[in-house]
Amino acid sequence: MKHALIALALIVTPTATPILMAQPVLAAPLTGKLGDLSNFATIADDTLALIEQKDLVAAQKRITDFETAWDAAQPTLYAKDTTAWGVIDDAADAAITSLRATKPSAKKAKTTVTALLNTLQSPAVK
Repeated sequence: MKHALIALALIVTPTATPILMAQPVLAAPLTGKLGDLSNFATIADDTLALIEQKDLVAAQKRITDFETAWDAAQPTLYAKDTTAWGVIDDAADAAITSLRATKPSAKKAKTTVTALLNTLQSPAVK
């Protein structure tokens, strides 16, 4: 019985780990003056997961998805709250720049994408 449980744990653990890692790191809903930002948080969270998996090429592609969506939403979001939009835009620019560096650093990318996630949750003026 003990060996069966160990075997089961070894089988289940590798497949469960990516599922657990894919869960958003944000606890509170992302709504405020700018409205629901959860779609942006999902993209940033996906990017962070890719960085943690050391797949910086895929992370760079995913942060480009963020940039595309953010730029498309800019006219609406900017009109709602120019200050909050600007704070998030600065955090997004830092994350994008860190992943597009000639030699991107996983550590720096993780720091900037985490900051972006935190800023999306609470875009206070910095």
